[in-house]
Amino acid sequence: MGLDHKTVAQAKEFYETNTALLDETQQKNPQLLEFARTVERAMRVKTVPRDRNTAWVYRDNDLMAIGYIGYGDFATSVHGDDKYVVCARGIENMKYAEHGDQHNMRMALKMDTAIKHAKRYLVPYSLTECACVFARQVKQEVSNVRVRVKDKYSETKKAVGLNGRSWGDEEKAANRLMSELRSMLQAGHSFIDKTLDADIRAMFEAADGFKHFEEVVPMDFIHVHEQWGKQVVGRVTVKDITAWRPEHENVCTFRAEEVPEEIQHGCAALSMCEDGHFVEGVGYKVNDHTFYLYR
Repeated sequence: MGLDHKTVAQAKEFYETNTALLDETQQKNPQLLEFARTVERAMRVKTVPRDRNTAWVYRDNDLMAIGYIGYGDFATSVHGDDKYVVCARGIENMKYAEHGDQHNMRMALKMDTAIKHAKRYLVPYSLTECACVFARQVKQEVSNVRVRVKDKYSETKKAVGLNGRSWGDEEKAANRLMSELRSMLQAGHSFIDKTLDADIRAMFEAADGFKHFEEVVPMDFIHVHEQWGKQVVGRVTVKDITAWRPEHENVCTFRAEEVPEEIQHGCAALSMCEDGHFVEGVGYKVNDHTFYLYR
């Protein structure tokens, strides 16, 4: 499963939903409360309870919580001494498998040592790291649309009389026929059978839609935030959101007056949607300030 990345908003929302229970259980862990207060003072950050023995660490105006701290027994195989822990994406504890949080933990018997770990590893997410966090969900949404578009294309081919899912020599023959049919339509030809004429035009409309997904699908990760007291817009281009390991480019930050119109229009359209909503042809809304947009 790997490390659980949480937005600051998600961490706060969970606490607000479970305030009474979390406050009650954390009062029974005074070492955690003292650790949290010390981290806040030493790093100028804030904390919010995560469970009975851990707390998220975050900075105001950041999208992502930068990790969490804790006090307790976090050993997985045998019971051990209670320890101070720091859990962050930059830590690799090779004593533990990658699928558990312990793989991303540094543990210490003394708080002074744990504070050093916190200062070293609890660092803000870069814009590219933020883009990576949400890429998997967007990829799944795009893949779902791709399947629906492919199914629609297959159905329109069958309506014309072609095999909807042909391959090999049969696919080559179908493509040759489709090429001739498209040329006839482009030349202004209308088929005598009006139903067939409509089916052929529908087939090419579906084919054009599916072609978009046969190639790379670039998208822009957009995050609106405050920087030095002014609103700015960060952008990271994901070269192909459907790739196994998406590559990134065009990392930049726009001043409010510099934001390209297509980004403004895309964000405005998605702003009317619920968080976590995907709109084909537009993009995906993470929250009111964060989006994935088709290029």
